[in-house]
Amino acid sequence: MPDCTAAAPARPCPAHSRSVSGLQRGAGRKAPILSRIVLALAVLAAAPALPRAAAAQDGSGSVAVLVVSEGEPVPGARVSSGSVAAESGADGRAVLRLPAGTREIRVEALGLGAEQVDVTIRAGEESSVTVSLEIEGLEVEEIIVSSTRTDRRIEDVPMRIEVIGREEVEEKLLMTPGDISMLLNETAGLRVQPTAPALGGAGVRIQGLRGRYTQILSDGLPLYGGQTGAFGPLQIPPMDLAQVEVIKGAVSALYGASALGGVVNLISRRPEEAREGELLLNQGTLGGTDVISWNSGPLSGRWGYTLLGGFHRQSMSDVDGDGWADLSGFRRVTARPRLFWNDGRGSSTLLTVGATIEEREGGTLDGASSIPTGTPWKG
Repeated sequence: MPDCTAAAPARPCPAHSRSVSGLQRGAGRKAPILSRIVLALAVLAAAPALPRAAAAQDGSGSVAVLVVSEGEPVPGARVSSGSVAAESGADGRAVLRLPAGTREIRVEALGLGAEQVDVTIRAGEESSVTVSLEIEGLEVEEIIVSSTRTDRRIEDVPMRIEVIGREEVEEKLLMTPGDISMLLNETAGLRVQPTAPALGGAGVRIQGLRGRYTQILSDGLPLYGGQTGAFGPLQIPPMDLAQVEVIKGAVSALYGASALGGVVNLISRRPEEAREGELLLNQGTLGGTDVISWNSGPLSGRWGYTLLGGFHRQSMSDVDGDGWADLSGFRRVTARPRLFWNDGRGSSTLLTVGATIEEREGGTLDGASSIPTGTPWKG
């Protein structure tokens, strides 16, 4: 570098002046950069306070709700307060923004009981609350069966028993009010097979065994005979049935040799504390008429009664016009009163008596030719 001290003071050293001016320009560029950095840091520092400031101005705050059950977070829970709602995430947290004041927050989740909590919201602040939900038990109607000679819950019975409830009985009652053939025929493993087509007789087969191996009971009693006849299922109106219990398989140890195929136990309805009465009128397009009445009520503190009465009529009907009755004709009157006694401590008594009067006719219609001879038939 040349020695500038010996030079005339009026002319500065060019190299030195260039270096000094370069330093001045570099300092000028660094000053705006530093100011921008400082401004950015100031904005970042003030950013968290901006939402709180805005919330404070509009008078609202936020609340973080943690939903747990048995110490574990509950995802997918609905957290709501009025029209504002949110869903908890995988960590069980949900955030609501609400106006300041005391607010009621409701938390509910599938399979868990709903809870409500009151939270005080402060403007511009975030509150937190933990809500614990309890597992909600499902109420299941208890089913009592008596086909094993004792009244026991169905889950405590060592053998398999299928139960047809009152709801299904009522459905079939509206279809065939005069008998239980449809009710049994639509049960898996049971088949109502015609045994006397001319007169409309039928028997109940369980798992393929013949009808004589099926025992039909009423309240656990063989009221239809030890060997159920062919007309059994066609003479029992379902109006007074509370449920039907079906045991598929040999139950000879309980009901004898006639139950080798299984048992169909018809459980009657019990009287309630208030008097009840039902009346059903039915008229079919093929000449069938049914009038059935059922009444029940208390007689005293421990006694009650039910009374079933019915009139059924069916005209012989030749649907295809071949001179043979496709539907047999009958007229039947049924009456069955029942008396119930219950001491409220597990002891009960049933007294019943029934009567059925029936006339049936079927086969070849009067005036039609007999087959195969072709001679006119007179009934």
